[in-house]
Amino acid sequence: MITKDYYPIFIDLSNFRVLVIGGGKVGTKRALAFKKYGANVSVISLDFSQDLLNSDIRLIKEDANKIDASIIEKYDIILTCTNNFELNEKLCNIAKNLRKLCNNPTNPENSNFIVPIFYSDNDMEIAITTKGKSSILAKEILSKTINIANSPEMRNLLSAMYDVKTLLKKKVTDPSVRYSFYHKIYNDEKFKYYATNGLIEKALHRAEEIINDQ
Repeated sequence: MITKDYYPIFIDLSNFRVLVIGGGKVGTKRALAFKKYGANVSVISLDFSQDLLNSDIRLIKEDANKIDASIIEKYDIILTCTNNFELNEKLCNIAKNLRKLCNNPTNPENSNFIVPIFYSDNDMEIAITTKGKSSILAKEILSKTINIANSPEMRNLLSAMYDVKTLLKKKVTDPSVRYSFYHKIYNDEKFKYYATNGLIEKALHRAEEIINDQ
């Protein structure tokens, strides 16, 4: 169980060099995920899964025990995914001493960042962690959250609020006033009724009424 606190953040991985140490099940999962989101990924291992062999990820056949600071310093993010608990911890400590981001799946407390359970689409991203207490429960919480987020009402409201944001930027120059309007409109019962029911034009008309009444 993780006792320290982490600041949640979503990052663009396209300019990051990621080193995954270990070519087994966990290393494969991490490498493919980071590659999918644009990172420049390399995997060091003596053996690689078939999924890694079928990918275009850079594979370096080398004994993980020979990895030292001179190798780790070339990367921005390190994931220690071997089946050797002590080696994972040693390599993650080297990475952290070099001020690198390191995730050690075999000992989350040794990590300085978490890889959460997450969902992503074109409109939103949702990430959940139970700080190592239960990944099964994290998946259940995420599933229930996704069901709420994907309801027609929430999607309609999201679309309407984006239009409101665009409208306010055109009509109100002061950011603090804009912020106040944003909340007034969102909490207005008539606006929310129109928005959640997909009546976007009526919702925007109501938003303009609120802005013009001030």
